[in-house]
Amino acid sequence: MAIKRHTIIVEGTLSFRMQRVAAARAGDHGRDVSTLPLLAARLAGGFVRPADQATLVPIVARALSEFTFEELEQVKTRPGMARAVLASLARIWAADIRFDDLRYGSARLRDLGRIEAYLHSHLPIGALLPRDLRDRAIARMAHARATVGNLHFHRLISIDPLWRPLIKTLASVVEITWDPPGARDRSWFPGTILPSKIEPPQDLICDVCADPRAEVVEALRWARELLSDGKIQASDIAITSADLGPWDDHMLVLAAGANLPIHFASGVSALSTRAGQACAALADVMINGLSQDRVRRLSQLSPYLSEAVPADWMKGIPTEAGLFEPEHWASSLEQLSRSDGPSIAATLIPVLRDLDVGPQAAVKLGEILLRGKSLGLWQEALRLGPAAAMEMTLTSLRIADKSDPANKVVWARAADLVGEPRKHMRLLGLSSRSWPRADGVDPLVPDHVLRERDLVDLPRLERDRLAFEVLVSHPGSRVALSRSRRSADGAFLARSALLQRKVTERPLTRTRPPEHAFSEGDRLLARIDDALRLPRIQGVVSCWTDWTIRREPTPHDGGFRKDHPAVTRALSMPQSATSLRRLLRDPLGFVWLRALGMTAPELAVEPLQLDPVTFGDLVHELLRLAIERIEPTPGLVGATPEEIDNALGGAARDIAERWPLTQAVPPKLLWLDTIEEARRRARRGLTIDERFGQGTRSFSEVPFGNPQSPAERVDPWDERQEVVIGQSGIRLKGRIDRVDVKSDRCGVRMSDYKTGKTPRNVREVILDGGAEVQRALYATTIRQLNPEARTIITRLVYLDTMAPAAGLDGDTLERAEETLLHFIDIGVEELGSGVAYPGPDAFAGYNDLRIALPAALDRYRGRKEEGFKAAQQRLAPLWDEP
Repeated sequence: MAIKRHTIIVEGTLSFRMQRVAAARAGDHGRDVSTLPLLAARLAGGFVRPADQATLVPIVARALSEFTFEELEQVKTRPGMARAVLASLARIWAADIRFDDLRYGSARLRDLGRIEAYLHSHLPIGALLPRDLRDRAIARMAHARATVGNLHFHRLISIDPLWRPLIKTLASVVEITWDPPGARDRSWFPGTILPSKIEPPQDLICDVCADPRAEVVEALRWARELLSDGKIQASDIAITSADLGPWDDHMLVLAAGANLPIHFASGVSALSTRAGQACAALADVMINGLSQDRVRRLSQLSPYLSEAVPADWMKGIPTEAGLFEPEHWASSLEQLSRSDGPSIAATLIPVLRDLDVGPQAAVKLGEILLRGKSLGLWQEALRLGPAAAMEMTLTSLRIADKSDPANKVVWARAADLVGEPRKHMRLLGLSSRSWPRADGVDPLVPDHVLRERDLVDLPRLERDRLAFEVLVSHPGSRVALSRSRRSADGAFLARSALLQRKVTERPLTRTRPPEHAFSEGDRLLARIDDALRLPRIQGVVSCWTDWTIRREPTPHDGGFRKDHPAVTRALSMPQSATSLRRLLRDPLGFVWLRALGMTAPELAVEPLQLDPVTFGDLVHELLRLAIERIEPTPGLVGATPEEIDNALGGAARDIAERWPLTQAVPPKLLWLDTIEEARRRARRGLTIDERFGQGTRSFSEVPFGNPQSPAERVDPWDERQEVVIGQSGIRLKGRIDRVDVKSDRCGVRMSDYKTGKTPRNVREVILDGGAEVQRALYATTIRQLNPEARTIITRLVYLDTMAPAAGLDGDTLERAEETLLHFIDIGVEELGSGVAYPGPDAFAGYNDLRIALPAALDRYRGRKEEGFKAAQQRLAPLWDEP
């Protein structure tokens, strides 16, 4: 039996795939599913094909660069110009307007006509522009009956004027039918118009949701409810909107969490795939510059780097290092102690230098670092826009959903769903801004150049209105509507003009218990009793109650059982002055940091200036290196200003080269300025002193209390000797910024440098409520490590001013030591008994661990402060010490 050939013309990928499924189910082997451009290519024969966007955009870009235009000259180099020109040409081609038509003569159209002529002469063999493809097909109309058979246009809303001559010619050879949805003037059509059934919608209900995300949540609940009875199939359900943009990301994330079978008819965002993320990682480094974080991410996602270098190749590089220059990477890779370090450097350094070139090397970088799908996406993005705009271009790329729409719920644009309506449809975004959308003005062919009614057969506004009417009036379908009260940005949204008919609005709150949950989390929202039985929910509710209602301290505020092993272990380790300050002024923070190991993440982002702590480290490092260059000869106390300046200059040069390998530093010019400011303050620290005594030796960054140190430092003491303080036996460990020791070792002066702003009452400060502990702690340390010292002076040196140092000595220093050790013993005892609540420093702005406290921090502090002081009444008096 001979196969009777016939062709179905569709529009959109959803209708194309569903018609192929319908042909397979019906066993219709003679049915050919096609689009109008593909139909014309089939009639034209041979290897002829429509010229696609990927082919045309690079040619248009070359034409823009080669020609000098009348009107487009000033804007031809703008980003995205090639795509804009091609979009305008596509509209002109669809309207079947010829550039040699005297009715449309203008400089703008002459410019576009030159580009079209350039396309004609530079297209690859076999690729044709739409008008040429149509004319070639008309010339071979004698083969239509054998190659095409009878034609049926399946639910096309409109047909562009470009294709109408072809259809009129086909009507004289084969039978043509069309079942157009909606009422429009189609008197030009030479074939048979099939009547389409329309059922006026009854009792439409529009759910009013909070925002686009809430709309998606309600849509998924609606789909789950339909599927739950077992009678309605996923292939009977569709969710749609005029423009998918505001809802698409939410649909992708929530549908994955709900495990619902959803087909994305318009494809999924390229950035939601690993291949897209590889492109994004490469674009991030290429456009924003080198950094350790960016290169680390790229190495994990790039197919080339993941194969060429070991997975842990960055293990030997400090995570705090910014590495913003190729030279920084070269130095770091040379210092790798791994045996394969040289091979890693040989592989990476050329790539890093290409990355440092920036967007100019985009093509080369893609070919080296990407493979397969990721390379295809990269090349597609380069065709659609300039390399400098790669980050924006990648967000617009989509990848076709490979799943079959025939057995899934469909998420599609309304224009696509018109071709394949379903029994159950939910229409989202029925607000004034989203549906219908306003007509867009062509940026290159505005109305004064070419009237819109001549350029567009069916404007977007009318198309959206028609799509809505078709979907809500489709026979045998049940339609649900929804809209948002607010946009994703919080702007108020009015109802759509399409809802002026009798539509009942049903407000839905964001947190309402749903009748049919779409996911596990949604189910727990609907069944509060089930949620409250879960241990994690019980813990959350208990914590929230303790934080927001109860005024007395609770276990959620920081209490724990007595002699907790983690706390005991933390106290048994050597403590620094900083950790003891935290123990005294924020016991809970001490437990978080020392017992639980909680730290704030440090991201190696290129800063414009160093934060105060890092800048202080920079000054201290300058001081240490300078003193090491001066001591023992000529000695700090005997050095001339020129010798001090020379030592600081050498230290600054060393830091300028070395610090970028271990720290995130500002850009080069700002970095040099930062070093100069640090050098100025360091000079102040080295020149503030008068002579301490003949033969005095000065030491910088003097370590103590480190028994595991491999170095035996004799001057001014052995750093491996333990320092034990107080009755609690706390071991002390750290570094003293500067120590000056007389030749007979009977006099010692300790200096603690401060790079912050000098307090007004610095002369009155002794312990400052436990915030200033270095002078007293270091005096105790010196007494243990240098027993022969009879005179000990401890002082604070603020480097932002020329004011004298703030010193402690004699009886005042001894009383400060006794007071501090007494409260340290109390703090240790309190921690051992399970008392550790927030102290004054917990609420300070510089406390990184503050993020772990309740969000409404001021109200939390006001509610709990009295209870915290009562629970820590033995420690609280320290906070009032001068």
